[in-house]
Amino acid sequence: MTYWVPLPEGGARSRLDIVEPNSTAVQRFLRREGLANYEPPTVAALLALFEQQDPGFAFFDVGANMGLYALLCASLFEPGAVDAFEPTPSTAAVLRKAVRANRLDIGVVEAAAGDAAGKATLHLSDKSDASNSLVAGFKASSSGITVETIRLDDHVAATGHAPAVMKIDVETFEPAVLAGAVDTIERHRPYIVLEVLNRRGHDHGVEITEAMAGYGYSFYELSQTPSWEPSDVVRGIPKSGHLDWLLAPTPLESDFADRFDRWADRLSACTADRNSSVPLWLSVKAAMSRGGVREVVASGRRYVAAIRRGRTST
Repeated sequence: MTYWVPLPEGGARSRLDIVEPNSTAVQRFLRREGLANYEPPTVAALLALFEQQDPGFAFFDVGANMGLYALLCASLFEPGAVDAFEPTPSTAAVLRKAVRANRLDIGVVEAAAGDAAGKATLHLSDKSDASNSLVAGFKASSSGITVETIRLDDHVAATGHAPAVMKIDVETFEPAVLAGAVDTIERHRPYIVLEVLNRRGHDHGVEITEAMAGYGYSFYELSQTPSWEPSDVVRGIPKSGHLDWLLAPTPLESDFADRFDRWADRLSACTADRNSSVPLWLSVKAAMSRGGVREVVASGRRYVAAIRRGRTST
């Protein structure tokens, strides 16, 4: 099917076809809440980074899920290469559908980036496809699959795609991804936006800080209202919702904050009421497939809450 979400003004396209509004957690969020509410500081920061690159730049979306960031990059700007790394077969299939539907040039790599090439067990979250992880125990998981693992350094050497920007969101496996990208970071100095969690009293920012030691990068917390003051360390802040950081090879350009603010303002207009409509029967069918009657009831409650907030998307 076709399911359109609006894109922020200022790019090459005005809307994006995410194909299916119910298959993955990201698609369901976009359907219910709109692009305006999907990790706003992270989206605005990446759009600002893409905007300041010369045409023909390369972007790596590591832990792509259904590929939203790769799709945004390829839809709005003029990259020379966009590579999306997603090891979960069913999710990678959704990403491929979206790439075809939008007629974009995105390389879908069905593998997990890490510090070694080979195979590993991907632990499938019992609750959300967005929480699958190579780290055992990250989330409750009653099943796992064997997936290919690659090093980003090897991928760069094989393809010649030297990333100017990388996004990494791999559910606490980020240090291993960085360990497999040492040459890429040293030689090509990409901007890196990555998730930093603090779970059960364990601040994973400590490992990120250690992994980036010696590169001369500056660290910026992507809070709801970033200060743009560089930090010497990366921190995971428990229960804050501030999960992502920007690692910059040099101090940010003087106009970066203004670029960020402009994209944040444009994104705020991409609300759920501007999305395609979804037939009620299709939403009920999708909810039944996810969790039976209980999920149908939960979806109904979310729908009522959305109406009360002035939105009508289901």
